Amino acid sequence: MKLYRVIVWLLRVFSRLYFIEVRSQHPERIPDSGPLILAANHPASVLDAILLAVQTRRQIHFLVRSSLFQNRFVSGLLYRLGAIPVYRSHETRDSGKRNMVAFDKVYELFERGGCLGLFPEGKNSPPGQVAELRTGGARMALGAEERNNYRLGLTIVAVGLNYEHRELFMSSALLRFGPPVRVSDYARMHKIDPETAVRRLTADLQESLRQQTLHVEDQQVDQLAKDLAEALDYRLEPLAADEDTSDTQQAKPRSRIKQWVWKLLEWYRPDPAAGADPFETREKTRKQISTILLRAAVRNSSAIAPLRRQVDRYQDHLRQAELSHAVKRLLNKPVHQRLIRLQMTFYAIAMAPVALFGLVHNIVPYMLTKYTARLVRQEPIRAFAYFGVGFLAFTVTYAGFGFWLWYFAGMTWKWTLAYLALLPPAGFAALHYRRNILVYRDRILVRSFFWNQEELLRLLRRERQEVINRFRELEAGLRTDPQQNPSAGDTET
Repeated sequence: MKLYRVIVWLLRVFSRLYFIEVRSQHPERIPDSGPLILAANHPASVLDAILLAVQTRRQIHFLVRSSLFQNRFVSGLLYRLGAIPVYRSHETRDSGKRNMVAFDKVYELFERGGCLGLFPEGKNSPPGQVAELRTGGARMALGAEERNNYRLGLTIVAVGLNYEHRELFMSSALLRFGPPVRVSDYARMHKIDPETAVRRLTADLQESLRQQTLHVEDQQVDQLAKDLAEALDYRLEPLAADEDTSDTQQAKPRSRIKQWVWKLLEWYRPDPAAGADPFETREKTRKQISTILLRAAVRNSSAIAPLRRQVDRYQDHLRQAELSHAVKRLLNKPVHQRLIRLQMTFYAIAMAPVALFGLVHNIVPYMLTKYTARLVRQEPIRAFAYFGVGFLAFTVTYAGFGFWLWYFAGMTWKWTLAYLALLPPAGFAALHYRRNILVYRDRILVRSFFWNQEELLRLLRRERQEVINRFRELEAGLRTDPQQNPSAGDTET
C-alpha cells in the first residue's frame, strides 16, 4: 500500500508535467469503501491507467495483459502494485486455466472490499469511439456476486477518459465518472439465464461509457462536428452585440460621475465564464453538436451537406486571412475582458525572467528525458522509463551545476545548496509559464494587432452567423419532427 501511494505521488508529478490540465467530473460517484470496478475506455494505453490512479482516492488493482510481465523488473513492480495478469489465447496454450486463477484472485479482491481497474474494450479505443465491449468484465462481476449469494454489494462505475489530443504531449484530459451500477440488480436475470444477464450488463456498461465520452458512430458527422465546434468557438449562443447597451437599458439616467464609475467597473469586470474549464466546455459542446448532427443526418442524409459547405467556406477565409484563435474569440465576444488581459499581460512580462531562469537550468535534462525515453519501444514500459531517465538526468545535471558553482565559481556550500534548491521550482515555473501562455495567449494585449481589420471582421461575422443559422435550422427541424426521439439528444448523466 505504501509503495502504491509513493508511485501514485510520482505519477501525479508526471501527470502535471505531461498534461496542461487534468480535471475530473463527478468523482464523488466513487464509493469510499466496498468492492468496486472502475471500467474505463482505453484511448491512450498506459496513460489511461496513470490518470485513473492519480484521480482516484482508492487503490486500484489493474488487470494487465500477461506480456507486460515478461520483463523481470516491470513484473516485480506490477505485482508489488497489486496488478493481476490476464492471458490471451495467442500468448499461451493454457490461457483458460491461468485466467481461472486470475478470476479467483479478483474474487478474493472483491471479498476484501478492493477496487479493480478494468478496460473492457480489451484494446485501445478507436479515435472518437468506444469499441464494442468484451463480456469478460460482466462475466467476472456476476460470477463474484453468484459466489457470494448475490450479497457481495459489488458496484461498477464507468469512467470516460477524454483527451484533447491523445497522441500529443502537453494536452488536456477530462475524466467523467458515470452513475454507479449495482451488479446485484442483475441477480434475478442471472439466476434464470446467466448469458442473457452477462449480455445485458455488458450493453448497459457500453451505453454508460459512451455517455461519458465523445462517441460518434458516423466519422463524417464527427469531423463536421469538430469543424463546426471550432468555427463557432465552441459556443452555441447567438453572437453578442457589437456595442455595449448596458447604459441604455437603465430606466433611470445616471449622473456623469456614476457613468464613469460604471464604465470603469464594466472595463475591469472579468468574464464569468473565464474561470470555467476550457477543455471541459469544448468537450461538452462538441458532443452536443455531434448528437444534433447525427440525428439530422438520420432524418435526412442530405440535410447537413449545405452546412458542410458553409463551414468549409468560413474556415477557408479564416485560413486565408491567417487569423489566430484570438480573432475568433473576438467574433464571438466583442465585449472586452480587459482585467483578464491585463493580468495575463502583466504575468507574461513579470514571469518571463523566472521562466527563462528555469528554462536555462532545466532544458537539457528535460529534453534528454523526453527523447531518450522514446527509444523504449513498448509504450507501457516507456512511462516508467520517463521516471528512471528523468531522475538520473536531473540528478546529474544539478550535481554538475553544484560542483561548478562550488569549485570554479568559489561559492560557499550554503549558497550553492540555496542556488540548487531554486532549480526544481524554477523548472516547474517555466512549465507553468509555457502552459499559461498556450492556454491564455488570446488574452495577452500584444496579440491584439489583428483586431483593427474591421472589414474582414464584418465579413467573417456575417459568414459565421450564416453557419449558426444553418445549424439552428437543423436543430429546429429536429424539435418539430414527431418521429424524432426527444431523449436521443440527452448527453448529460
